[in-house]
Amino acid sequence: MKRSLLALSAFLAIAYGAFGSSLYEGAPPFIVGTIFKASSIIILGAIALLARSRLLAAGLLFGALGDALLAWRPETFLYGAFAFLVGHLFYIALFLRTGIGVGAALKQPPRLLGALALIAAAFVMTTLLVPRDNAMFAPLGVYTGVLTLMALCSFTLPATRWLVMAGAVLFFISDGFVAWNMFHPDPDPTLAYWRSFAGWMIYWGGQAAICFGALGLHKSEPE
Repeated sequence: MKRSLLALSAFLAIAYGAFGSSLYEGAPPFIVGTIFKASSIIILGAIALLARSRLLAAGLLFGALGDALLAWRPETFLYGAFAFLVGHLFYIALFLRTGIGVGAALKQPPRLLGALALIAAAFVMTTLLVPRDNAMFAPLGVYTGVLTLMALCSFTLPATRWLVMAGAVLFFISDGFVAWNMFHPDPDPTLAYWRSFAGWMIYWGGQAAICFGALGLHKSEPE
């Protein structure tokens, strides 16, 4: 069942990445585009629900809500970012409850170096991609901080949960694509299309990796 649902989620994600842009012509709200965009992550959330991982499911489903709000109309973009932020908080709670601890993680050089690199990348990404004079600079800066914290918390998980760590980093990278496409659109339609497709698939890959890498962590959650 899980593999079948993963295959369906992947199919919908690829289809949206390939053809979803055609659903945003005309005036908002973009109902079909909203449903299509959120569908692949909703299925990942269903996988977590079937596994009875409540925190994981909440993180994924708030991510799907974020996708829907980003697609609904331009005015709901920040609401979508807030939904993603809430989803990250659920991920953070899951990772910290089931990890080896922040102190133990910091004693391991590879984890420490990875954390420092991620923090540096967050500052560089925000500085280079989001214009300081834009009204969304401050709220997106806060969001990036929480996103970075989520990825950092994934580094506290046992080494056997490397797929979650990889997924969190992919999620982090995908948000760089969102800012890049939003504030620095490519004038070449072909390049813009592939840049958007790449960002979307990196995002889906990150969510899928978090989903499947974190299955079983719910056994450490309090009843």
